[in-house]
Amino acid sequence: MTFGIMVYVNDTYLYELIRERLSWKYPNAYISRAGDDSTFDFNLISDIRILYDNREFSPPVTDGTSVPVPLFEERGTGSMIIDMKRIFRELPGNSITQETPAETDTAKDRLRILISYAYIDERENFIRSAVGPMTFDCMHPIRIDLMSGIRMPTPFMRGSTGSLTSLLRSCTDRRFRPQLITEYLNPDSSGFLSCGKPDNEDDVFDIGIDACVKLMEQLRQLCTDEDTGALVVVEGWRVSEIIKLIPFCDTLHLLLPARMCTEDTGMTKELGAFRRNLPSGALMTVHYCEDYRQEYESIRI
Repeated sequence: MTFGIMVYVNDTYLYELIRERLSWKYPNAYISRAGDDSTFDFNLISDIRILYDNREFSPPVTDGTSVPVPLFEERGTGSMIIDMKRIFRELPGNSITQETPAETDTAKDRLRILISYAYIDERENFIRSAVGPMTFDCMHPIRIDLMSGIRMPTPFMRGSTGSLTSLLRSCTDRRFRPQLITEYLNPDSSGFLSCGKPDNEDDVFDIGIDACVKLMEQLRQLCTDEDTGALVVVEGWRVSEIIKLIPFCDTLHLLLPARMCTEDTGMTKELGAFRRNLPSGALMTVHYCEDYRQEYESIRI
């Protein structure tokens, strides 16, 4: 049976992020924001599920067939968060139609490394096309960029929760726990949770590979214990340093400008080094920008 999801929220950016998550979980649902013009007439369906921003709205009045689900919940020290995993549990159970896609095996392909030798635009185009947030089978896809800040995209203004610089410095503390990583992240416009740029352009390299390895260890545990996945984008490191990161991944992606890069350029030797350091069961895939090249928007840096 067809059903709809009506979202009561004023923040357009927040609505788009929520809509992406809902579309992934309920691909056949009609989703709209209250007050927006919709191409679908919600009067044609009787099963309408309701989400609302409980910071700004009281529970909307319904006909009794469903119970409105609040978006935000309080998590310690008065902070309010949106937990989509909780919402997915509550949303179907509060409606006369319960349609939930079959659960997938969440243990596969959770931690991905992308080693890029491409231009910024082509790298970002590849990420959108092949390894973006919607390709993860989890609720909280994370993106971490281990590269020069000059090479990083800027999908949002840095928030008050911290930067990549503070995350790298904090994760080496013996008291640091994997769950604390999320305190340094903000939703970005592509659908990932991200730190954004470092405080200074070369901080990632100045802090060093050992801190990056420690962060990978923490990410590995977070992706195993929580409903979380991660894409770690690596650029600008020596091969001897990159191979220290590889043992933590489920999948290794290499992005090269063109196929000629693997012909008599020394890249074959590097590929062999990367493959030898993969953990058991992990996969390595080589991609070429020319296979993903298309019209795309410029990346703001």
